[in-house]
Amino acid sequence: MKNGKYLIGFIGFGGIARGPHYSGWKKLPDVEVFGISDPSEAVRKFAKDELGIKYVFENYEDLLKIEEIDIIDICAPNAIHFPATIASLKAGKHVLCEKPLAISKKEVEGMIKEAKKAKKKLMAAQHMRFMKESVALKRLIDNGELGEIYFAVAYALRRRHLPTSPTFIDKSLSGGGPMFDIGVHILDLTYWFMGCPKVHSVKGITFTKLAKRKDIKGLWGEWDREKYNVEDFASGFVRFYDDKALNLTCSFLANMEKIDDFSTTLFGTEGGIKWPNGKLAKEKNGILQDIELKLDVLPNVAPHHEEIRVFLECVKEDKEVPVKPEESLEVIKILEAIYISSETGKEVIF
Repeated sequence: MKNGKYLIGFIGFGGIARGPHYSGWKKLPDVEVFGISDPSEAVRKFAKDELGIKYVFENYEDLLKIEEIDIIDICAPNAIHFPATIASLKAGKHVLCEKPLAISKKEVEGMIKEAKKAKKKLMAAQHMRFMKESVALKRLIDNGELGEIYFAVAYALRRRHLPTSPTFIDKSLSGGGPMFDIGVHILDLTYWFMGCPKVHSVKGITFTKLAKRKDIKGLWGEWDREKYNVEDFASGFVRFYDDKALNLTCSFLANMEKIDDFSTTLFGTEGGIKWPNGKLAKEKNGILQDIELKLDVLPNVAPHHEEIRVFLECVKEDKEVPVKPEESLEVIKILEAIYISSETGKEVIF
């Protein structure tokens, strides 16, 4: 801390960092964004000249030498999450890391071990848990409105929204395609709604059917088809140890009616619902009921800002973070297993 303020350092200062993350930290009165690291000279210049950030580095190792920094916000490509987190924890920093927390089960296990050793906070920035629709639905679930949720169908589908940056289409940087980029969001949310059960087994399949074709156009512009080496569509079936299960399907490119379908449908013994804007489906006294939820009465919060505010609160008060690293471990186990299952043609059993 310095002058009563918590000092924040960014590893990676691209769009997600300069947008909702930076503005989220700036809203907090007892916080100062103290330094950033980014390999782009243009980004570093913007941070220094336009935003007035004091310390600007090309390599995150130099950033971590600043002892006063309390929290590191990692917004680098997925493959950097593990080494940057380990280095930050070893340097005595708390870590908020963009999703996915890492790209393998082994990496997340290493991060958890290092966080415990350093006695520092570690949390994946799964901002969708902080949306007002998510908070309201979780409240209903925890109060027993759905009973036991035994099955879910989760979609993170895009018709022609393929991100064009190499950080999304090059596996060496991203770890995977839509499963790691957007699938992790809806999977984490659905997993949370279901009570975070332990994973038993995963069967999955991935496809790259459209992304290499020159006659397929994206709504976000052109991408390097020669360098594209991740899936553009994937699906998996997950079984949990408490006899719950879910289907997860994701795409960057898919021939479908909607432009996007980002949703999860929960099936419970006392009710069912489709997130984010569905009706609560129940039966009472032999009568089927569709109950419309009036979510517009809830306060509007920017979910990225809320996750940042809550993370800082956990640091200040030494509380357990709401997105537990052990929960993120189960999520990454599922995603990694979908790729393994697709490659081997076999179910992955834990």
